[in-house]
Amino acid sequence: MLRGGVRLLVIAIIAVGCGGGGQSVFEMDVGMCFDDVDVDEVTSVPTVDCSEPHDNEVFDIFDYTEAEYPGQEAMNDAAQQLCIDEFEAYVGITYQESELEVFAITPTAQSWEDGDREIICNLYNLDFSKLTGSMRGAAR
Repeated sequence: MLRGGVRLLVIAIIAVGCGGGGQSVFEMDVGMCFDDVDVDEVTSVPTVDCSEPHDNEVFDIFDYTEAEYPGQEAMNDAAQQLCIDEFEAYVGITYQESELEVFAITPTAQSWEDGDREIICNLYNLDFSKLTGSMRGAAR
């Protein structure tokens, strides 16, 4: 399924690293909008007012509760499912019916050692076009 292939590709890129300049990923909030960046490790993202065109929107943040770091692939898989499970509550339509895609910013092995357990669920347009306005309750 093309949609699944795109999702896995984006997760791998984000987990390995895409970040830089702007809002620290450790201080992101649900409802925050931001643009893509292209660097080696997620540390910060350029925020954008959600009323302006933007690439992504944070729709959930939670702590991963496992005692040990599961490895990056297992972390990505778990985060992806957790984000999909919370998608409808934010957007107002099921993930399967939506034209939006999800990706997660997850702890790396190094950040896990530093106490990072936060998974940040984000959404974007499946066709990679810019979003305008918040997707909270947008049912699209």
